[in-house]
Amino acid sequence: MKNTISQAILPVLLVLLLLTGTQTGVLGLPYQSENHRLGVCDVQVVLDQIPQGKQITEEFNVLRAGMEKSLRDIEAELQQLEAEAQQLQPGSNGRRDIEKKFALKNAELIWKKEDLEKEFATRFTARREALVNLVRSTIEEVATERELDVVVNNVSRAENFKVYVSVWARPELDITLDVINRVAKK
Repeated sequence: MKNTISQAILPVLLVLLLLTGTQTGVLGLPYQSENHRLGVCDVQVVLDQIPQGKQITEEFNVLRAGMEKSLRDIEAELQQLEAEAQQLQPGSNGRRDIEKKFALKNAELIWKKEDLEKEFATRFTARREALVNLVRSTIEEVATERELDVVVNNVSRAENFKVYVSVWARPELDITLDVINRVAKK
């Protein structure tokens, strides 16, 4: 009896599985999937093209150049101290004094380098995060105006490092230029 019931249920389960797998209901009618409107936006292109992004890049290039000059100045002082030490007799008081100055200046270089890197990273992260939030809210504005349900990042980088989030999209789905123009006005 038990064997007969399981033999009768097995075909029914297989039919249900097939119907579910082929996106059809029990009556053989297709499931009605909900329609969603999709848009794409290349966020990196937006960040690179908007005036605020260019301004941040320029500011941080100047900041980095200043930091690198400061470090090069200390390195030049270290080279000068090393040259002075070479002029003096090993073990002499003058040489020991210069070697102490060299060790302190070298430690200063290491600390300054770490401090400058932390400062740069902190400032860059804060500015970039604010800009990304502005871009994100603008994407939401444009998407709402166009009545889009989903916007995906249309990233396609070439050559050695391949990243394809969206391989292709109809041009009218791309809101990148709208977002660039809108953020540029803010």
